[in-house]
Amino acid sequence: MPVTLIGSIFCFFMIEYISYEETDEFLTYEMQRLIRYYDEHKDLPEFHKVADIIPGIVYNEPVFKDTMLLEPGDNEMVPHRELYFTINHKGENFTLVLRHLLLGRDDIAEGTLLIIVGLLFLLSSFLILVLNLITRKLWKPFYDTLKRISTYKIGNSPPVINISDIDEFKLLNNTLKTLLTKIDDDFRRNTEFNENLSHELQTQLAIIRSTTENMLNQFGNSTNTNTIKGLKSIYSSINKLYQVQKSLMLLSKIGNLEYNKTTDINFKEIAGQVLVKYSEAFELRKIKVSVNLDDCPVLMDEGLAEIMANNLFKNALKHNVTNGYVSIKITNQNFIIENSGPPYKGNTGQLFRRFNKGETGNYGIGLSIVKQICELYNYTISYTIEDNSKHILVISFQ
Repeated sequence: MPVTLIGSIFCFFMIEYISYEETDEFLTYEMQRLIRYYDEHKDLPEFHKVADIIPGIVYNEPVFKDTMLLEPGDNEMVPHRELYFTINHKGENFTLVLRHLLLGRDDIAEGTLLIIVGLLFLLSSFLILVLNLITRKLWKPFYDTLKRISTYKIGNSPPVINISDIDEFKLLNNTLKTLLTKIDDDFRRNTEFNENLSHELQTQLAIIRSTTENMLNQFGNSTNTNTIKGLKSIYSSINKLYQVQKSLMLLSKIGNLEYNKTTDINFKEIAGQVLVKYSEAFELRKIKVSVNLDDCPVLMDEGLAEIMANNLFKNALKHNVTNGYVSIKITNQNFIIENSGPPYKGNTGQLFRRFNKGETGNYGIGLSIVKQICELYNYTISYTIEDNSKHILVISFQ
C-alpha cells in the first residue's frame, strides 16, 4: 500500500509534468513558425493560432502563463497554457498570445487511477500465474514429503523421502528422516519391553497364584484362621494385580495404536453379546436392567468395541447399589448407560483418571480405558451425575 500510494503521487506529477512539457514545446514551435513567417512576409499567416494581440506591451523574452477559461460546452473553468512574445510591426510593438488547452488535474487524477488499477491488475495476474505454475513446481518436494509423513503409521517402516535439490527442503528431509528413525526405534523398544514385561509378570503371577491355590487347598481344614485369612488375602491381591497388569498393557497397546483393524461393525450386536455375560451378576446383586438397543453402525476395531462395552457394564455393576438399576440405550449415533450408584459430589472428570480414589475407595482403570478408546476414534464421551446418585455416561459416535 505505501508503494502504491507513493507510485500514484509520482505518476500524477509525472503526467502533469509531461503535459506541461509537451504543451510548452508545441507553443514554442508555433511561436517560431509565426516569427519566421513574419520575418519573410511582414505579416501573419491567414490561418494562425494567435489567441490575442496586445499592442503597446513588450516582452523581451517569451513568457509562459497558466490561466483558467470558461468552457461553454461544459460550463466549467478549464486550464489553459499561454505563451506571450513580442513582434515589432512597422515600428510598433505588439504582444502575441498563443493559447493551448491543458490537462485538468481531475483528468490527470483519473488517468493516474486507471494506470495504477491496471498495473495492480497486471501484477495480481502475474502473481497468481507465478504462484500456480512456478511455486507449484518449487514446493513439489515439500508436499511430497508432507504426503509421505501424513500417511505414515507408527510401527511401520519409516517412509522413504525423496532427495531435494533445495537446501532448505534437503535439511528438512534429513531432520525428518532422523526423527522418524528414532521414533521407530523407540516404539519398537517400547513394544518389546511391554511384551517382555507382560510375559514375565504373567508367568510369575501364574506361579504365585497356583502356589497360593495349592496352599489354600492344603490348609483348607486348618484351624489356624490367620493363616487361611492371609492366604486368601494374597490370592485376592494376586488376582487384582493380574487384572491391573492386563489393563495397563491394554492402555499401552491402545496408545501405541496397535489396534488398527478398523471395520464396519454394529455396536448393538457387540453390546448385546457382552451384556449376556453380566446378566447373572446383575441378578445376584438384584439390579434391575432395562435395555433399548437400536442398530448403531460404527467404524472401529471389533476387539476395542468389545473392551469398551465390557468395561462400561462392569463399571455399572461394580459401582452400583443393591436393588439398584441399570438403563442401557443404544441409538443410531449414541450409547447411553444410566445406573444408580453411591453418592458422588466430586468432579466427574476425575473419574476418567487412572486409579482415581474416592470416598469409597479406588475407582479402577476401566473408565480410563474407555476414554482412551474414545480419543483414539475421536468419539465424544461425557459423565454426569444427577440427584447426587444417578450416574449417566454418554458416548457419541459422530
